[in-house]
Amino acid sequence: MARNKLSNPARTFNPQLQLRTRLLTPQVRESACGRKDRQNLKGYAAKKAGIVKKAQPYADEIRSNLVKWLQDEGMPDQNVEIRYVGPAGWGLVAKKPLKPGDEAIKIPESLLITSEKVLAESKFAAVMKEKKLPEYWQLAMFLVENYAMTEEDPENCKYAPYIKSLPDETGNVLEWTGREISDLLKGSPMERLAYQMISDVKEAVQFILKSVKGHPNAYYMSEARLRWAFSLLFSRVVRLTSRDRQLALIPWADMLNHKPDVQTYIDWDEKEQSVVFRPDRQYREGEEVFVSYGPRSSGDLLLTYGFVPSTASNPETEKVDLRFVLDGYDPYAGPKKQALKKYGLDSSWTFPLQLNRFPIGLVEYACFLAFRPKSDGEVEFYAKQLFGPAAQRVIPAEIDTIGRDLIQQECFNALSRYRGSVETDRLMLEEFEVIAQESIMSQDKRAAAAAAVRLRERAILRKTRDAIFRKGSGNFIQKLLRRIPTADLFS
Repeated sequence: MARNKLSNPARTFNPQLQLRTRLLTPQVRESACGRKDRQNLKGYAAKKAGIVKKAQPYADEIRSNLVKWLQDEGMPDQNVEIRYVGPAGWGLVAKKPLKPGDEAIKIPESLLITSEKVLAESKFAAVMKEKKLPEYWQLAMFLVENYAMTEEDPENCKYAPYIKSLPDETGNVLEWTGREISDLLKGSPMERLAYQMISDVKEAVQFILKSVKGHPNAYYMSEARLRWAFSLLFSRVVRLTSRDRQLALIPWADMLNHKPDVQTYIDWDEKEQSVVFRPDRQYREGEEVFVSYGPRSSGDLLLTYGFVPSTASNPETEKVDLRFVLDGYDPYAGPKKQALKKYGLDSSWTFPLQLNRFPIGLVEYACFLAFRPKSDGEVEFYAKQLFGPAAQRVIPAEIDTIGRDLIQQECFNALSRYRGSVETDRLMLEEFEVIAQESIMSQDKRAAAAAAVRLRERAILRKTRDAIFRKGSGNFIQKLLRRIPTADLFS
């Protein structure tokens, strides 16, 4: 479970947050954040948050004021209630027994914080419209605006009870120092992604601060407050797929915590004209109710939400990215690049490896990069064999082995880039007394959380390396898993 998190499958750091067109996930394109940029970002990430921390962040007064405000604003009686649930912070627990499909949460449209509401209520609406700021940025500015108003005059800030209920920290990567990123994520694909996320937020913050310059309330906005707001959005904003994928903050519902095996999400219900959540399982009275953030790996959850799920709970969604690059010294690199482009591929590609399957196209791509053609015609012949119409694709036996050799070598290379050893990471978990059945919160045990991610990524790379020559219908690793208990998947 996580600290005050909520999601549906589409919930992620929104690409609209970026000033340039980039993908945050490294499956397709390498990060635009270079080595020199990373050095600058280390200083940016290391700056203190500058948010006034609450002495008692889970006080009864905060909880009761939030509930009263929500009810005054039109929230109907709920079948769950808010409680402090331990390291994850706030959570929602069942007030009575719940069955699958029961209405656990119902939040009316009037309580949703959306771009439309921001543009109608914010003092910075004119700036947002003039600069055509994306809705993700608008929500961040609205959070900061109401944070500042709550600090100045809480009695006259409509959203003060909600703002006070929000955490001071989430544990996600925006709160990490540059030293922590380089030390804890060294060798992991998550390191590049972490710097990219920080880079995108830094650009957004700078653009916003420049945009509000001269505004009478410009002093509301600061680098520290905006980073806090973006950090909260990472872990709280929801894209309502049934409402044209609208972004929204949803007070009360955003207290739901995540559990990897939950299959239900929160979404807009047109008939009810409300955001509704119905569980996929039974809950006893007093038992915490969980939502799914979507099929996310431990590394993704750590960077975005600030926690790593328990060892045995997330094997099906664990992944580690393995990147391949066309050899520039290949005499036929040019024709190969053109052939890849013809079939919608680039000369570098990243594949998400998983424990129980090989990603589609992995072996084909590796075979094409590895084989040594003797003519342009041979390049086109094998490209058509490997990437042509799906029904006609085949991996020729004469290049199959060299492709698998390349995959195995890249797994070796990826494993060699990690800092420290597997044994060191295991000892780290023992030192922090991590229990296999519990989530690891970044705020309390950041080094242990990162060690768990490294162990899981390494396990996938090792199992891929060892299984790549096992013939079959693509379930090479699945066969391996049948001989290994789930508890030992990441050992």
